[in-house]
Amino acid sequence: MVFITKKKFIVTVAIIAVIAVAVSVCGVCIFAHKSQTVAKFYEHTVVIDAGHGGIDGGVVGSQGVKESDINLKMAEILKNILESNGIGVVMTRTTKDALNNIKRLDMQARKEIIVKTAPSAVISLHVNRFSDSSRRGAQVFYDDTGIGKDFAESMQRGINENINAKYSGRDDYEAIGGDLFITKCVKVPSIIIECGFISNAEDEKLLLSQEYCRELCGVIAGVLTDALIV
Repeated sequence: MVFITKKKFIVTVAIIAVIAVAVSVCGVCIFAHKSQTVAKFYEHTVVIDAGHGGIDGGVVGSQGVKESDINLKMAEILKNILESNGIGVVMTRTTKDALNNIKRLDMQARKEIIVKTAPSAVISLHVNRFSDSSRRGAQVFYDDTGIGKDFAESMQRGINENINAKYSGRDDYEAIGGDLFITKCVKVPSIIIECGFISNAEDEKLLLSQEYCRELCGVIAGVLTDALIV
């Protein structure tokens, strides 16, 4: 057993506190530098938010696959396509973990990443679930203040024409405005894309398919690239 005097104990605690603060600040600085580097290298930078993560797995399919894992897979595919199109990408998460195990703090951390990046657009990827298992298809949501409405409607048209009409037999989905936290972080076009209904057996198969994910992400990237160029 090691005995520590009261004075030494206080000094030790103070040193630990200073180190903890330094590590925290260093982490923020490293991310800020990374975001700024991405923004400087590319004419346009986009934030891709893979919804949920960690203990917050989101909705779960009949085969036990979590929404958070599908979202991350989609985000990685979309990132690769966008970068090949010459668009910079910053992701809010790159692992299966959340940014914090407390939901409120996790969302705040995502906002901080978005704000520091100062992107041209924000895309948050999710998977839908509905009580009616016949409902299927991908749908787009945007900030109810109207920022990003035109972008959301263009994205929905592209998805309807190239994805929903092909796979779900319908092309009449409309982009919907709502009070959505992730779309209000910065005043640039920010949307949420529900990539399909995991409550529908056919959509679930598609969401687990690399081919479908690449096809959907290709459409998303195409609409986004056209919007940024214009």
